[in-house]
Amino acid sequence: MKFENLQYRSDGGVAWILLDQPAAANALSIALAEEFCAAVALADSDPEVYVVVLHSAGRFFCAGGDVAGMAEADDPGEFLRILAGKMSEGLLALAQSRLVTIAAVHGVAAGAGLALVLNSDLVLASPNASFHSAYAGVGLTPDCGVSYLLPQVVGPRRAAEICLSGRAVTAADGFQWGLVNEVVEESALQLRAEELAFMLAGSATQTLGPTKRLLTAAAFAGYSKHLDDEVATISAMVSHENTRQRIASFAARSTSAGQR
Repeated sequence: MKFENLQYRSDGGVAWILLDQPAAANALSIALAEEFCAAVALADSDPEVYVVVLHSAGRFFCAGGDVAGMAEADDPGEFLRILAGKMSEGLLALAQSRLVTIAAVHGVAAGAGLALVLNSDLVLASPNASFHSAYAGVGLTPDCGVSYLLPQVVGPRRAAEICLSGRAVTAADGFQWGLVNEVVEESALQLRAEELAFMLAGSATQTLGPTKRLLTAAAFAGYSKHLDDEVATISAMVSHENTRQRIASFAARSTSAGQR
C-alpha cells in the first residue's frame, strides 16, 4: 500500500510507523487515521514483525485531531464521528494485537496524540515532550481511549486534573507518574527506540504476544464498548454553541500561525 500521510517500513522484526504531516503538527485527519489503521493491519499481518514503533516527523509528536477539518466540515458532528471512530478502530486493533508497541515521543502529544501514547505498551520521551488532554480547550470530550486508559495509568485524581483543568504533563512528571518508561535526550531518542525494539524482536518472540495479552486482559475488559461511548459523546458535543465557537477560534489561530 502507498502511504501519503505516514511512512511505514519494517526490518529485523520491527515495524516503524512515522506520522509524517509536520506542517500540520501531525494532527490526525481522516486520511491519516485511515492510513494508520492500514499500517497497523499491515504490521499485524506480517509474521516477521513482533514490535511496532510509533514516532513522528517535525517538532510535534501529534497535536491531536484535525480541528481545522472539523471547522470546515459541512457536518462537524459527522466529521468527528468518522474521525474518532476510525482512529478508535486502529487503536483498538493495536491494543488487541500481538504486537508490542513502543511510542517514541518528542514535543507535544495532545488529545489523540496522548491516546497514541496511552495505547502503547512502552513509552520513551525526550525531555521536551509534554502530554495534554487538550479536549476541553475546544469544547470536546476525550476520545480514542483517553478517558478509559488515563485513569488506569496515572490514577483517577491526576486523570481528572489533566482532563478537566488542562494541565500539561512534562516528561519528568510523566516518568514519575508511570506514563513514561524512560526519559531520553532528544538526540538519542531514535537510537534508544531502535535498541529497545530490536532487543525485543531478538528475544523469545513467541512469548511477546501472549505476555502482552495476559498483562492487558483486565485493563482492556470493556474497552471496545467504552470507545463506542467516547465516539458518540465527542460527536454530540459539536451541537453545543460554545463548542462550535471554540473550534472555529482554534482553527482560525492555527491558520494564522501557519501563514506566518
